[in-house]
Amino acid sequence: MKIGAEVSKRFATNILGTLAAFLGTIFFTRELGFDGIGVYGTFLSFQMIAANVSSFGLYPVVVKRVSEGSDEARHFASGAAILFGGVAAVTVVFFLIRDYVNAILHVDAAMLVPLAVLTWGLFRLSGSFLEGKQQVALVGAIENSRYALIVPIQAALVIWGFGVRGLIWGLIAGQFLTFLISYVGFARVVPARPSRALFSEFLDYSKYAYVQSVSAQAFKHADYIIINSFVGPAATGVYKNVFTITEASMLFSSALAQVALPQISANTADGNDEETTKILSAILTYAGLFAIPVLGGGAIVGNALLLTLYGASAGTTTLPILGVVGLANALIPVLALANLMNGYREGLEKFFLGTDRPRVYAVSGLLLVVTYGLTAVPLTMQYDAWGVAWATVLAFCVSVGTLLYLLDQSVSLAAVADVGRQVVAMLVMVGVVFSLKVQLGGADGALRLAVLLGVGGVTYFAVLLVLSERIRLDVRGIAQDLRNQLLS
Repeated sequence: MKIGAEVSKRFATNILGTLAAFLGTIFFTRELGFDGIGVYGTFLSFQMIAANVSSFGLYPVVVKRVSEGSDEARHFASGAAILFGGVAAVTVVFFLIRDYVNAILHVDAAMLVPLAVLTWGLFRLSGSFLEGKQQVALVGAIENSRYALIVPIQAALVIWGFGVRGLIWGLIAGQFLTFLISYVGFARVVPARPSRALFSEFLDYSKYAYVQSVSAQAFKHADYIIINSFVGPAATGVYKNVFTITEASMLFSSALAQVALPQISANTADGNDEETTKILSAILTYAGLFAIPVLGGGAIVGNALLLTLYGASAGTTTLPILGVVGLANALIPVLALANLMNGYREGLEKFFLGTDRPRVYAVSGLLLVVTYGLTAVPLTMQYDAWGVAWATVLAFCVSVGTLLYLLDQSVSLAAVADVGRQVVAMLVMVGVVFSLKVQLGGADGALRLAVLLGVGGVTYFAVLLVLSERIRLDVRGIAQDLRNQLLS
């Protein structure tokens, strides 16, 4: 499998999926306001947290075991058994706490969470099976295309007057259709009853992935619930839309990690340590490729970006030393930094999982959960949405620091140097964009904003290509791989 070409294809599908979701948030926010999108974001958070708490880390384990090439159908069946058991547990729990959940949501939707968990789990299970077969780009296309299904259904239901409940039912329907496409159209695996020993082996490995699966939800999903509980749905809506914007900075690092896991696993099984080292170097070099410029640019155009896109002001917040600033100007840089750390975390955890060191994978997630649990509520009470964003950053920094400390090989100096070049390119971009903003008299308005974003993007990548020979060579090699695949 050509790593560069596969990452590029997965990256392209990530972009298309995020674009569909992003266009949906613009329409829904304009129709339902920040309050409405905040309620929907909180429901989605309940779905994702419940899905990952109840899944016992099965999805990365399915990828790992299927990629090893034996007992594929039985591993799929083991995953399905865990999924259905988890959904049953979620149903009982949400029945018992339905009044509490409905009070947070401000809509009677608590008992829709188990159905949402089931539909999400089904398409993730079939997708994990395909990833294990190293069809990562295909999985990216299927999983990201779910937004092309979800958003039109949601839009129709909102137009017909169903409001936030229309968003929820559209989510459930779109996820189920995605499962049908993934399983019936491509996976087509016939589950085989696993032996007791095989099922026990699956559970023994998945317990390490479980902690990480839960810890991953500390990013954005736990944030939404905390903000909605302590600040309100409007601030949650602003936070969700800011996250949707900054999420674009994770698309490349996410694609790289998703492609890396089955390949690292296969290399480990074959004893190909040299290729595994190259993949690790690529993870460290490119995880921040897009998060770093978003970190700098968001501080300049944050509030103007939300006002232009959503037709409503994000408002202001009061920060230490800086005083009163635009809420989006404050949130975008911090969430971009969180995305940057999360990109490194995801890549490094996939490396440890692929090289059969799942305990490290679990320790990273445990430290993340503990750090977030100790800081999220106090920082939110002190600094509102900006505080919970910093709690996320702190949690990911602890996780990444631990992973780097436990790495059994030195970090490539070339990778560190290329990260430094990305920071330099970002600083040059910030200077150019800020100067241009002053000349234009602000960033509000579609035309001025488009000019600032366009100039900023061109400046960043132009400077980076000039500074980094490795990145120039990698871009040329990936383009050649893609061209060969298209012509073959």
